[in-house]
Amino acid sequence: MASIKDLKKRITSTKNTQQTTKAMKMVSAAKLRRATDAILSQRPYAQEIATLMKALSDGSTGDSVDVNRKPVSLLVAFSSDRGLCGGYNATVIRAASQFLVEKKAQGKAVKCVFVGKKVQEMIKLRFKVEIAHYEEFGQKITFRRATDLTKKIVPLYDQGEVDEVFFVFNEFKNAMTQEIKTEKVLPLVEAASDTTPVNRDLAIFVPSKKELYESLSSKYFTIQVFKALLEAQASEHGSRMSAMESATKNAGDMIRKLTLQYNKQRQASITKELLEIIAGSESQKTV
Repeated sequence: MASIKDLKKRITSTKNTQQTTKAMKMVSAAKLRRATDAILSQRPYAQEIATLMKALSDGSTGDSVDVNRKPVSLLVAFSSDRGLCGGYNATVIRAASQFLVEKKAQGKAVKCVFVGKKVQEMIKLRFKVEIAHYEEFGQKITFRRATDLTKKIVPLYDQGEVDEVFFVFNEFKNAMTQEIKTEKVLPLVEAASDTTPVNRDLAIFVPSKKELYESLSSKYFTIQVFKALLEAQASEHGSRMSAMESATKNAGDMIRKLTLQYNKQRQASITKELLEIIAGSESQKTV
């Protein structure tokens, strides 16, 4: 059984931990509000450009199958650089691992682009994969950064180094819920075909579909990268806020239990001392 001194140290240490988790929760809550506003304002644009790409893609436009393309898949996985965010990173690592296992079963090679330290460390440890690019997730998400990441990925597809591109990221639902997504982004025709159907007969395109498709292809991909970054950022803050809230609550429960145990042992110690004093006093009376 722990001594009174040890219990007092544990109570003090737990209180310090509770203050830390409470502060982290408040910081994540403030960041989550900004991240939520960013992703909610960006989603409609990303959905509309995906719908437009579907309307523009047909047999005469878009990515025709290139016989010179290597049968290699490119996986772009988004995670965080830090832990203490619940199961956020674990879900990305699990989805990325499952993707790699499935492609290996199909006999297909995979190249990886990692955004975030956690997924890069675990995938590199578990699988022997070629890392095409790696960068830390960072704190600030800008459209320029999405453009820079696009410049690292798109040339691999345009030059025939890969024949398809997949994104793995957490889609933000709310502070308590994030849904893992594995989306096919390239080829554009196949990726756009998964979006909501549109009535092409109601649209008139000027200039031609092919010209618009070629003009918007790069922007479409950059928008999808930007959306994935924003989704991942909002999901990270939401997951961390929930995790820190649970940690703060658990710390409070532990403090109450330790305090109760401390008081019991302290009372027992006081009672023992009183009994010893009384016993000594009674022994002197008998003499």
